[in-house]
Order: sequence, then structure tokens, then C-alpha cells
Amino acid sequence: MTQLTTADKLAVVAGKLTARAIRLLGAGLGSNLPGKLARKVAPTVMANLSQQARKGVIAVSGTNGKSTTSGLLSSILRCAGLELVHNKQGANLVTGITSTLIERSSWTGILDADYCLFETDEAALRLIAREVPMQQVVVTNLFRDQLDRFGELDTTAKLIAEGISQNNSQAILNADDPNVSQLAPNSDRLFFGIESIKTQPQPADKTETHGAELSYCPSCGAEISYTLIFYAQLGHWNCSKCGFTRPAPQVSASDIVVGSHGSSFILKIHGRAAEAEVQLPGLFNVYNALAAAAAASALGVTLEAVRQGLKRYQTLFGRSEKIRLKGKTVFIQLIKNPAGASQAVSAVAADPKSRLLVAINDKLADGRDISWLWDADFEQLSAHGHQVVVSGIRAQDMAVRMKYAGFKSDKITTIPKLDEALDHALNMVSEGETLWILPTYTCLLELQKILRARGHLLAGTT
Repeated sequence: MTQLTTADKLAVVAGKLTARAIRLLGAGLGSNLPGKLARKVAPTVMANLSQQARKGVIAVSGTNGKSTTSGLLSSILRCAGLELVHNKQGANLVTGITSTLIERSSWTGILDADYCLFETDEAALRLIAREVPMQQVVVTNLFRDQLDRFGELDTTAKLIAEGISQNNSQAILNADDPNVSQLAPNSDRLFFGIESIKTQPQPADKTETHGAELSYCPSCGAEISYTLIFYAQLGHWNCSKCGFTRPAPQVSASDIVVGSHGSSFILKIHGRAAEAEVQLPGLFNVYNALAAAAAASALGVTLEAVRQGLKRYQTLFGRSEKIRLKGKTVFIQLIKNPAGASQAVSAVAADPKSRLLVAINDKLADGRDISWLWDADFEQLSAHGHQVVVSGIRAQDMAVRMKYAGFKSDKITTIPKLDEALDHALNMVSEGETLWILPTYTCLLELQKILRARGHLLAGTT
């Protein structure tokens, strides 16, 4: 077991006291500041705490689905009888991960865990990897997301590739995403992907998709061709010029039945197949389930434990989270970029009894540039027919976007204050209907505070 220094032990105590004070004062969850202060006391505290994990450290990164994938993987590993440290509150920078480790350790710095499972920001992955040897890195996908933070996609890909190569980690990669499948060519790689869905995919001759992030080969620059497209740039692809093509996935899903509140599919892991289900809406969550299943299989978890872990999964904060408010069903799904928003909208459109509240802010954590709203496929809702409520700092901009998506002006209600918008939207919901709330990140945090004041706690915010 890694020995903690005296400074490490002092850092743990300082972090625990800070977290306790923050919560007693009602100033937040204590998910970042304790780690920040602890690292000032002992810069080695994250490295030395995490290396106490008996079996190693797993990181989950990528543009969309990090929180849900790590949550699904956590559920699977717990079904397999393993003890975990997991930053389930979603604080995925160095300070947040340090805070999680401190919270889970004893006051003397003892950590009882088989694995450390960290959801990791794309840019933070390499920084964490410099201090923490990672056994495995899972990459969900790479979409355009907050260009004011990362720049172009190739920059994000390089950041993740550096994190994988730092410790020559095993890479669990999305075969259907050309951006991801090119990563870490010299590492041990395992691929996951979708083979078929029962709901009709987009036609094979469609070379451009709404919100597509890549249409050129990452190897030679030639145009990518598709025989099957699932959404954005995810599908069965190849480059006719250099031969770069979709790798055959060792973990796959086929015969997928996508529902507005969950999906079922045939899960195949290294040739063994079984029926599986996940109680989460949308095709994007099937990808998250596959990523988790692939990572677990590489760690030696049985197919049955994978199935049970997927089935028993409980949602995380604001990620397809289902709650009851005033006796009515509410689904909360964070949106932050075109691909993720389009998939969330697909789930809403697939629910014939849906009502909708969209809340958009443009604070730093959301990304200042909201032009991505025009790349998201809100047109799927043109036949929605119901009133839509728009809220947040950029409520007026969202109202304009919905008008161009096909909503008539009298079907759009603009209420910038989120608490008032929530009440108005809930009043629209009749028995048997579901209110879908699609917030950007800081709107989600605001919603959390509103609900807490009304006696409701979202997942992971106790």
C-alpha cells in the first residue's frame, strides 16, 4: 500500500474539515474547494490516495456521456461485488477528483477500494494521468463542444491521446466515431459499437447529418463514406482513399429497441450474447451502456453482472434523471452541444405525452458561444403540437430558435426566471404526461437550488 506522507495526512484533515464547513453553512456540496486547499498543503495527496486502490484506476472521458457512462460502470462493478471510489457528483477536474478521494478516505488517509473510477474532463485527463497511473481510459465520443475552451476537435483528441499514452493505459474506444477510433494506435485497445437498431436509422446514402462533427478521414483527409448512420458522425464508416475504416467492435449492441424512457438490445461481448436493457431514454444512452459494458468486460466482469448492472442503474445528477414534482413526472437531461442536444430532443420527440421546458444560460461553465443551438436538431419537435417554455439568460434567443424550428409564436412561452418557468411548465402537464427539462449546466445548478428549497433533492446532491 502506498504510504502517505505527513503532509498528505494533514491535507486529508484540512480537506475533510473544509467540506464539512461548506455543507454546514449550506454553501454547496464541497466538491472542489476541499481538493484545492488540500493540494496546497500536499501536492502529492491525489496521487498517494488513489494508488491505494487495490486493482487500479479507471478514467472515463469524452465530450458527451462521461457522467452516465461512469455511473453505469459503477453500477456494473458494484454488482460484481467490487468497492469503488467514484466522483459521482461530476466534479471532474483535478481538484474535484482530489475532493472525492478525501471524502472517501478515513481521517488518517486510508482508502478502502478496489478501483478508483473517475469521470474526467477531456483537458484534465492528461494532468491527472501525470500524477495517477491509469489502468484504463474509456472514451465515449468526440463532438464539437465549447470551442472557447478547447478549440477544434483535433485539439481535444490530442489532449485525450496524451492522457492515454502517459501511462500506456488500455483504451476503450467507440468504434462508430472516426474521431475516437483513431486514438492510441500503439496502445492496447478494445472497441465498442452498434451493429443494428430496429427503429429505422438514417439512409446509407446520406453523407451529411444534422450536427455532424466530421466528414473527412482523420488519417488522410479524404471524405468519409457511410453505409449506416446512427446520429451525427456515429455509424458504419470507411475511407475509400486510404482504407481507414471502422474497427470491428468486440462489444456490441444489435436489434436495439429505443424507447422514450429506456431501451433494450442484444448485448454481445467477445462472441457471447444476451438480452440487455437500460432504463434511460435515447440511443445515446445505449452507447453509454456499451462503453460501460466494454470497460467492465476488460476488467474481467461477467456478462451477467454487466446485464444486472445496466438494469439496476440509478441516474446521476441531471443526466436523464427522473423525479416527481407536484405529483407529476419530470425528466431532466443536461444539454451542452449540438450532438447531445439533438439526441435529447429525439427522446422528447419519441414521447407522445411530452411537455417541454428548455433553459439556456451562457455563463462560463455553459460556454459563452450559444451558436450551437442552431446546429442542434430542434426541428424534430415541429410536430410536437404542445406549448414549449423557454427560460434562462438566453431565453429570447431560444424562443427565436424554436420559432425557426417550426413552432408558432403562440406556442412559445418565454419566462427568463427559471423558478417561474418551472411552475408554468408544471401547470401545463396533465395526468399521464411527462415534463422534459433540457437545461444547460448553470441552469441545471440553478434548478437544483430551486428544488432543494422546495424539499426535493436531485441525485448526488445530498
